[in-house]
Amino acid sequence: MLKKVIGAVLILLGGFFSFVAVKAVFSNPETVNQLEELPFITDGKVDPANDGKDIILLIKPDSLDNAGDFELGLGFKYPVIRREVEELKSDGEDQLKWTRLSKSEEDFTDEVFFGKITGLEYEVEGSLLNSLGGNTKQLKFEDYDKEDLDALFEAVPSLHTEEYNGVLYITDTDSGYFKDCDRKKVSDLTWDNYIGEAGAIRISYRGTSVDDIDSIALVGRQVGNRLQKSDTLDTLSCYENVHSKEELIQNHKKYSVIGTGLGLVISAGLLITGVILVAKKQPI
Repeated sequence: MLKKVIGAVLILLGGFFSFVAVKAVFSNPETVNQLEELPFITDGKVDPANDGKDIILLIKPDSLDNAGDFELGLGFKYPVIRREVEELKSDGEDQLKWTRLSKSEEDFTDEVFFGKITGLEYEVEGSLLNSLGGNTKQLKFEDYDKEDLDALFEAVPSLHTEEYNGVLYITDTDSGYFKDCDRKKVSDLTWDNYIGEAGAIRISYRGTSVDDIDSIALVGRQVGNRLQKSDTLDTLSCYENVHSKEELIQNHKKYSVIGTGLGLVISAGLLITGVILVAKKQPI
């Protein structure tokens, strides 16, 4: 019975992904037409005539300042910083493991921080840079500002740093718990030594450099002197290494084909698996 329920859910999911993929096929020409009509701005100056309209703003990577985790007061020498937060959780029985925190569960969770874009008349909403690529690496001790760390540990005495597998963590426990509680059951450990650490956290960071990017094209809605995410365009808000509207449109077409193909493959897999589970005879 359970397999049939799972199968039905997979069929519904497969149908949903199929709908999204087909919708993308039909909406893509309209999006291309919209992109062709957008103002292409290269000097960073705000034109009041574009207020309330979608535009394309071309910027240089060196206009992107370094980012920092303002919530913890940590600065970094990278324009993009990704914070990853894990908590040591117990399932109430025999499992104790490090679990990434989702935004639906906690206030303090994974977050992406972008450096402020300077040298323009525009104020750019950080969310426009969410798809920005570049070279990303896990940060080590030398990537942190020691004065920032000292200030954080003075403000929150329970926190300190621990290095584990070449990664620097900010944590309120020690790396012994990183190793012993990684995908192991509490029954394999000494319960009394470990259950008291449930609720411990560990924080790590990834930094992204944009040294291999020579231009960034941002697609968004101009509101006053602010550039924010468009609610009408079905396209990425950030394109790398494009220098003209024509190049941006070609990139949009390429990503659309890849996304549509991937959506069809996923939907086909879900539908086939769901049909097999629903049709499979149950043992009597």
